[in-house]
Amino acid sequence: MNTTLAYLGAHAIIALVLAKMAAAGTILPPISASPIVFARKFFRAINEEEPLVNMVVSPAAARSGLTLAFMGAHGKAAEELRAGLLLGVAKKPVIAKRHAEFWSKECTCSDRGVAMRLATRLYVKDDEQLQPNFNQTAAEFFNAQADVLNLTNVDDAANRVNKWLEMQTFHTVRNLLTPAAFNDETSVILVNSLYFRAKWDKRFPSERTKLKDFWINPEQRMEIQMMRQEDQFKYGESKTLRSKIIILPFEESEVNMMIIVPQDKDGLPALEQKLQEMDLNEVAAKTIWKDVEVVLPRFKIECDLDLKVPLQKLGISRIFEPGADLSGIFLKRSETPQKISEARQKLYLDVNESGCETDPDTAPDTGTMTENPNRKQFKADRPFVFAIRNNQTVYFVGHFVKP
Repeated sequence: MNTTLAYLGAHAIIALVLAKMAAAGTILPPISASPIVFARKFFRAINEEEPLVNMVVSPAAARSGLTLAFMGAHGKAAEELRAGLLLGVAKKPVIAKRHAEFWSKECTCSDRGVAMRLATRLYVKDDEQLQPNFNQTAAEFFNAQADVLNLTNVDDAANRVNKWLEMQTFHTVRNLLTPAAFNDETSVILVNSLYFRAKWDKRFPSERTKLKDFWINPEQRMEIQMMRQEDQFKYGESKTLRSKIIILPFEESEVNMMIIVPQDKDGLPALEQKLQEMDLNEVAAKTIWKDVEVVLPRFKIECDLDLKVPLQKLGISRIFEPGADLSGIFLKRSETPQKISEARQKLYLDVNESGCETDPDTAPDTGTMTENPNRKQFKADRPFVFAIRNNQTVYFVGHFVKP
């Protein structure tokens, strides 16, 4: 067949397939938007399952950890990971390089600006033989590795995993696994976390923090330490979401914390239902710079998540089933069917006057509040959604519902 005709024929087929996908509403997002879209789907999958309690998850860290697993997967397991993580059609080396380029810009631990450390590790039984190339890829592009684990003493095994994660997160994330996480069918355990530390670009004066009411629901309230300041922030009001939105920037960074507070004291479920159809960049686009009085609670959240549950809702299940093709990780198949037995993410977030996971310091008080009839009021005194994000990805998303 003429080469030119073959080329045109192939592209005609692709165009036809894309047209059908567009008609069905299944066109994949551009690769640059994939992390944002994945974050929305991931958070929705968690909200469908979890009770309404304080929660924080990291879509960015989860996607990174499962992309590492994708490097070692083949067959249906790899196909599901590619589709569910929105990795696009590129070959594995390109995806790995893209991952490294993104995270190398974000994962720093400097004194100023945002400090992040991504922590991912695969633990396998010590009678398994690893593919040498897998750990080479894991180290070069994911700052991670697969490590063997002796399961004859499950207490020691759990302690080893927990100590590693505690060190990686500067002693903020502790006791991820218990001995019950290990059994005769344990094959691969995926451990995942993201350490985050940053100071606000505009800090809350500590002397303005006072006990104020936080409404758990329209009938129940509790006193909580509420921070307060007045300054210029990106602020918006959404009729669609029936909510107020504010964006609090972090020092020397494009990363910020977005907070969305519903109008109604019991409006969080309805808000999160509407957010299922909007990504956070769309929400951010509703904000403009305004003079705002901000009232925000100090809060801490520690959250332990079984990643298998939301990922299965996103169509990623084969890698968690016996006999998953993990031939990119192991040299040969073993007597125990290979699969990811456990996939766990644990996070810790501390929000205070100075920022996140940083010791409160003394911010200069701006003095007596000047009168401004146009000043907007933003008061997070009821259950709200928050996200630590930029235009490229969502590092953390969650909700605070009760002190």
